Amino acid sequence: MKHFQSILILPVLFLSSEMYAQDNDTIMKKIHEEYSYERILKNNINTNPANRLGSRKYHITVFNIFTQNNDTPNEIQQKGKGKNLWGAETRTHQILDPKTVVWGDASYSQGKNKQVVWNENADYDIIYPYVAADSVGGDMKFENYKFSGGYSKQINSFTVGITGSYKASLSYRDIDPRPKNTSATFSLALGANKIMFGKFKIGAYIEAEKYTQKHYLSFVSNQGFPMIYNMNGLGNYNELLSGKLREAYYEGWTYGGGLQIFEAENRSWYLTAGIKKFNLDKLLTEYADLNASNIDEQQFNFSLGKFFETGRISWGISAAGNHTQRKGTENLFLNDNSRNYIQIGSAEKYNHKVTNLVLKGLLEMEHRNAKSSFVPFFGLIQEKEKYNNPISTIDLSKLIYGADYQWLKTFTDQLALSVSMGISVTDFYKKIQSSILPGSLSFSR
Repeated sequence: MKHFQSILILPVLFLSSEMYAQDNDTIMKKIHEEYSYERILKNNINTNPANRLGSRKYHITVFNIFTQNNDTPNEIQQKGKGKNLWGAETRTHQILDPKTVVWGDASYSQGKNKQVVWNENADYDIIYPYVAADSVGGDMKFENYKFSGGYSKQINSFTVGITGSYKASLSYRDIDPRPKNTSATFSLALGANKIMFGKFKIGAYIEAEKYTQKHYLSFVSNQGFPMIYNMNGLGNYNELLSGKLREAYYEGWTYGGGLQIFEAENRSWYLTAGIKKFNLDKLLTEYADLNASNIDEQQFNFSLGKFFETGRISWGISAAGNHTQRKGTENLFLNDNSRNYIQIGSAEKYNHKVTNLVLKGLLEMEHRNAKSSFVPFFGLIQEKEKYNNPISTIDLSKLIYGADYQWLKTFTDQLALSVSMGISVTDFYKKIQSSILPGSLSFSR
């Protein structure tokens, strides 16, 4: 069982770009909207960029400086035992006219993942289980950059939208072993919706994403270096491709789409569903771009919610679910010599299924210049991971429950204080792990 509790007090800086006169309480209304849990719960609708029009009542520009320092002693070794970082971000949502909206954001962060072992790559959740690994590890430093923007326009009864983003990352370690990973992600989404009977909207969108990562590992010590493993999942590794392997290139594509239906005026109810397909190849650049392995992943998701308002009290309920299945295929080779590998077949050996469902409630109460928000939640997560030969399995089921609370107090038309706190509990009610057979490493994801 894990318990987490956090209290956060943040100064708030809002920059308004309005060119016309406004009431003294307009800035405070923007702050209330920015911190509204109800708006955040409804954010799944905005996966379709056309739905950004009408998602907010006010336009706003926000600048944040943030820092994070946490310890995660129960996290898997490949992700490290915590993270230290700092960064800055700015984002804007501008309503040009009642039928047009634009938005964008930019951010930068740097820090380190602490005590990362058995993984010398970046973006573990994207490329696993096919990572380069050794037994030494250490802190992994990183720098992240992200830019995104979008546009939505209403044309008669239709609304169209487009959004794109670019993310770049550099991760490295300045002591042996010394990985250097550069990754980039570019994504684009197109969407549209149509108002029906003047009461609700039906929308659809398509999206595509390109991911790349270049990995290079070096050593300075002349006293030798540890074995470099080409991991295949659940502690198993490819013995033929392990040893002095130092370079790799990952290339992947994601395609997806989804549907939404929601109440048009206040989005008091909504239903969304989406699907994604992800494919990733791992190429060994030291061996003439030899294709070592492939990931094929499918993801299905849905969300729904219903909200009510009575005077100064708002309440509602929402649910979100996701099912992901990742399959890993290893290519089989015949090596004539140390640099000439001939592919003779392939085998699908890795399978990872994750299913989760989260229910959330909402209660918001306003009293004069203060607003209180309470969000209890309950979730179920089931995870099954298997490697076929040698047979290795992990079967986990867990419950997550807790609550988040926020208190927002406005003192003047330009001064506000937000206090947030939360607690969550994770209970494992099913945990099965098979023994890993001799010849494999004794650790697992």
